[in-house]
Parts: sequence; structure tokens; C-alpha cells
Amino acid sequence: MEPQPRSEALAGVESPTSPGRDEQRPEAVPRDTPSAGSVWRRAFAVVALCLALAGAGIASYLAAENLQGKSGVCTVVHGCQTVQQSAYGKVFGVPVSVPGLAMYAFLVAAALVVLTNFRGLRSVAAFLAFNGALFGFCFSLYLTYVEGWVLNAWCIYCIGSATLMTLLLVCWGTILGIEVHRRRDEPGEGAARV
Repeated sequence: MEPQPRSEALAGVESPTSPGRDEQRPEAVPRDTPSAGSVWRRAFAVVALCLALAGAGIASYLAAENLQGKSGVCTVVHGCQTVQQSAYGKVFGVPVSVPGLAMYAFLVAAALVVLTNFRGLRSVAAFLAFNGALFGFCFSLYLTYVEGWVLNAWCIYCIGSATLMTLLLVCWGTILGIEVHRRRDEPGEGAARV
């Protein structure tokens, strides 16, 4: 008896990759695909992490300089020393860059919690980070007003930090909105709150 060619021997047998196989097996396990909200939340959290790290870099440099009585190398605009050495450059005798560094470090930590859902605290971290970014944005807005209309001097580091804090507010507002939407849409949650 002659051996049959491989194609004839397998006639009628479907390959595991042939289309239609899942249609014949309704018990196939569905793929675990992330929702659109989780993809966007992750994307905005990564952006927030990068922005907060950039802010921490600026604030660390300025904190190191300010604590030594210096104002850092000023480029583009030339009012850094005027702004940083003014009465508005300190809060309770501490250079503004020091609490700014603490805020950026907090926002870095919050982004990491959101990305990893550390101990299930994603929603709490999003809420706290949004409020921190809102506070930072309002404080930056106040300092920008002081720079332009009171001191009539501009600091490139302050402008950079205000820009970062504005973008962080947008990111954290979006992340918080996604979290609120997700929690609202969880099954059983609406009934438990009524």
C-alpha cells in the first residue's frame, strides 16, 4: 500500500488556526482584553508620571540652589534671582521649591499607585493626586501673577513648573474622571449606594 500524500491524509481535518474554529466551539474562553478606560487611564498615568518626574527634577535643582542662597542658572528670561530672592519666593522661611519638590514626589508616588493599583488604592490615589495637582496649579497661578504684575520679573523655572502643573492637572482630572466612571459602572455598586 502506498503512503498517501500529506494533504490527502489530512483532508477534512481543521488546523488549530483555521477560521471558524471558535465558531464551532462556543465554550472557547474569551480573551481578557483591557477596557478602553483602563488603556486611557494607564496612558494618562504614564504621562503624569513623566511630567511629575520632570517637575521633581526642576524642583530638586532649585531646592539645592535655593537652600544655598543661590537662584540657579537663569536662561531665556532674566528674573530668576529677583523672583526667588523675593518675599514671595519663600513659604514660612522655606524656599518655595522645597514644598514644590514634595508635591512632585507625591504625584510621582500617586502615578505609581495608579499604574500598579498598589493595595487596591488606585481610586484613592487618583482623588488625592487630582486635589494635589489642583492645589499646585492654583499656587502656580498665584505665583505667576506675582511674577508678572507685582515683581515684573519672570523665572524660567517657575514658568516651566507652572506649565508642568497645568498639564498634571489635566492628566489627573482625566484619570479621576475615568475612575469615577469605572466605579459608577461596576455591577452591584449602584444598588449598594442607594
